[in-house]
Amino acid sequence: RLSPLLWYLLILSIQFALYLLYLKAGFHLDALRQNKPTLLASLAAFALLLALFAFVAFTKLGVAKDSAYWGEPGVPMLGWQFILAMLLGAAMLIRQFCCCTTQNAQIAFRSFLFPLSIYLVASILWLSVPISSLKNTFYAPITPPYTTPFPYSDAGFYDYLSQSLLIGADYFGGIPPRPLYVIFLAALHFLFGQDYVKIIAAQTMVFALFPVALYFLGIKLHSLAAGATIAFFAVFRELTTLWVSANTRTASVKMFVTDFATSLGIAFAILVVIRWFERRDVKSAIIAGGSFGLLLLLRTQSLLIVPVIVALAFFAHQRKMKDWLFACAIFGLTMTVTIAPWLIRNYQIVGQFAFDDPSQMAVIFSQYSFEGNLDISQFDFKNESLGRRLLAFTLENPGFVAGFVTNHFLNTEIGGLLTLPLLEPFNGLRAPVNLYWVEWDGALEGRNLALIVFYLAIIAVGLGAAWRRHRWAGLTPLAFNVGYALANGVSRFSSWRYNLPVDWIAYFYFGIGAIEILVWLASLFGANISKMFSTQTVELKRGSFKPKQLVIVAAFILLGSLPWLAQGIAQPRYTSTPEELKAQAVAQNPALARFLSQPDSQILEGRLLYPRFFRRNNGIASKTPWAVYTARDFSRLGFIVINSVVRNVIFPADQPVFLTHGADVIVAGCQRDDYLEARWLYFPAADETHQSEASFAVCFP
Repeated sequence: RLSPLLWYLLILSIQFALYLLYLKAGFHLDALRQNKPTLLASLAAFALLLALFAFVAFTKLGVAKDSAYWGEPGVPMLGWQFILAMLLGAAMLIRQFCCCTTQNAQIAFRSFLFPLSIYLVASILWLSVPISSLKNTFYAPITPPYTTPFPYSDAGFYDYLSQSLLIGADYFGGIPPRPLYVIFLAALHFLFGQDYVKIIAAQTMVFALFPVALYFLGIKLHSLAAGATIAFFAVFRELTTLWVSANTRTASVKMFVTDFATSLGIAFAILVVIRWFERRDVKSAIIAGGSFGLLLLLRTQSLLIVPVIVALAFFAHQRKMKDWLFACAIFGLTMTVTIAPWLIRNYQIVGQFAFDDPSQMAVIFSQYSFEGNLDISQFDFKNESLGRRLLAFTLENPGFVAGFVTNHFLNTEIGGLLTLPLLEPFNGLRAPVNLYWVEWDGALEGRNLALIVFYLAIIAVGLGAAWRRHRWAGLTPLAFNVGYALANGVSRFSSWRYNLPVDWIAYFYFGIGAIEILVWLASLFGANISKMFSTQTVELKRGSFKPKQLVIVAAFILLGSLPWLAQGIAQPRYTSTPEELKAQAVAQNPALARFLSQPDSQILEGRLLYPRFFRRNNGIASKTPWAVYTARDFSRLGFIVINSVVRNVIFPADQPVFLTHGADVIVAGCQRDDYLEARWLYFPAADETHQSEASFAVCFP
């Protein structure tokens, strides 16, 4: 009931403020002339965005669900968060106009105090969300007697890969995907053991650097106010993601997946590439190439960004062919030597240079078919080539491939646009978040259609402002966005967490555009906007390669070698032979001698991970559940045991039994089709045993 009155008072306040400004400073319409270049560039960008909008509306590409893979958009920021971030950005804008402090104080605030404040706000807000909210795809529901979440699905996969390094199993002898992230998790386990509360908190505090990176990127391409606005967009959006983690599919800073890590990596990569485009010297090209190499070790599909960056570099180097080729050669060479150690290591394992295990490539292989998508069993690992498959299928079905590539490319871009809030029912700050995006079917009602066009106009202003002040360097975030969206299209994936690494670029340009418009408004009332933007110039020299720059190259080679060097740091932890394990088991329980003499019985040792208890006919419902969590017709604990390999183990039990996660265990049991049925468990460190009611029964095949 107060809403009409509050809206009236808001509009009246804005009008009164503008009137007071007019009385004090007058109205200077001629000030808009200096913004004519930005306006013209913005109009061109808006025309292009409207054309794409019309193309989607007419063809339905980008919103028409693909039979292979399709999901809901990612989590948006909420309307009140959007407004609050804009107000904070406007406050920074007013501070810039009114600040009378010394230049040193301004530099300290801009370069240290304010980014530190952003980091602390992000860390505090994100850590304030209870860890019990982690109950979705990557953190299965907490089951008694445990009170903390254990990772599952892809998160569990990365987690136990990282732990393989700590027990001397070295990725279980295979090629791990995202090796740089696996190393990061291994370091956290080394520091905090199996305490997931501390590990998740540590990861959250590292990832809280993301809004800080966006802040510096916003300053680089526009102003402090733009950087502040964009940074708080990122802070509030992730806060919403954490709030709804238990109610929908998300990928957040508290989950062991690489999507948010890739967002952070791309933000820093954009910063160094912009530096390269502005300076155009050898050192900057080396840093950009090495940083991009590290990004590839974090997310391989980022490779498709390289052609877009190389093309943009041609224009950044003012179409000077010799300078461009020299710079790109330095960039490409540094990138290559950064990833070379990992490629060499993988060549020794599979006989070919590869970023990922062939089973990861099989997923892409399965996407290039009319049916059976994500079924990797159709891929012949030994005799088939992924590249030949993609080329052959594309040549045979060019229209079909072009259709799904375009569909997923545009869906990624639309997902970025939908990170900004729509006009949907809001039930209050204390009410559950309205998950309107989960059921979105690609259609927009009139008011939201107009809102999207408004968003496109502001984004166009952001693009125009970045172009005017930085030319091709100002389009670097857009280039990364296009390259990554193209990678999504080629892989035939998009939506949900697959958009996350680059969907922030939409609200990045929106933040620049919104502040640019406020700057225009301020100039109409006589504000001096010349001090708003950096006037620092950079001496442009191609330069030559200097011996001391080899130190930088060597540093990147060392960083790229970390996933390989991490092997062998820990000696193999579990080296007992089956005979030695049997002797140890029989010493604890002589009755096991007869049981272990059966041909179907097995005994193994290793690290016990992720124990969960399920009642009869209960389990985790997912498309491809782990064997230990599949619903079965008896009550049991399911867990995995890692040593030189990963073993699925089920321990029948009528009631929850506390098994220490991360503990060394010896398991004796019967081998079933897809798991080992444990009959006897022994924890040497605690001198503790557990046995099932059928402990000494015969193993049936």
